[in-house]
Amino acid sequence: MELIPILSYPREINTQAYVRRLKEIDCLGVHSFLPAGNTKIGRLNILGKGGVGIVAKVEGKDNKVYALKIRRVDANRSSMDMEAIFLKMANSVGVGPSVYASSENFILMDLIDGWNIECWLSQQNISSTQVRAIVTGALEQCYSLDSANLDHGELSSLSHHLLVSKDVEAQIIDFESSSMTRPPRNVTSVSHALLLNGRISKLIGKYITIGKQDELLQSLRVYKRDRNRRNFERILNVLE
Repeated sequence: MELIPILSYPREINTQAYVRRLKEIDCLGVHSFLPAGNTKIGRLNILGKGGVGIVAKVEGKDNKVYALKIRRVDANRSSMDMEAIFLKMANSVGVGPSVYASSENFILMDLIDGWNIECWLSQQNISSTQVRAIVTGALEQCYSLDSANLDHGELSSLSHHLLVSKDVEAQIIDFESSSMTRPPRNVTSVSHALLLNGRISKLIGKYITIGKQDELLQSLRVYKRDRNRRNFERILNVLE
């Protein structure tokens, strides 16, 4: 019964809908829910929640640990199908947590064990070499998304969508607002968030030096007009 608040978040659903969701997670191979994270729903701690879904740590029938994204019953979409498609497209170019299974209301994927970018940058035991690697890695992933013509859609709000794994690798997550119909702005959005504006860029500035901002802005304008590898590397070269 402790799953009722999780599977019906944020309001109660009828018994038929609840049973249908239980059958879905069983078909996905989920064996049990595991407490993890600082957000609590009912009696279970979860990894996080957003406007479309909540994410819980689960154990599969194969005894492996996964992340399970659960569609909120008040979500502005009728299924998780498109998000699963976009995440699989991101996977095809080496970006995002790997999708293992999906259904109308759920996506079962890799669990990324780590911190959001802002929390990671606030730690005391990181080096400038590690920070540079995360910045470069995040931008490389964004270039891969741009090249695939897949716009993430929310990378200007980077603290919620860029994780640093425990093996110190950048991981872009949460493709619920992605699109292939609008021009991709992944590189430009993340460049602004990491290198130009806001709290995250100030934290990064403590570890690595950014070249002249006008050079970076000019490089971003050139890249925006023509998204090719040469113009992308002009952006990377601004990092000193």
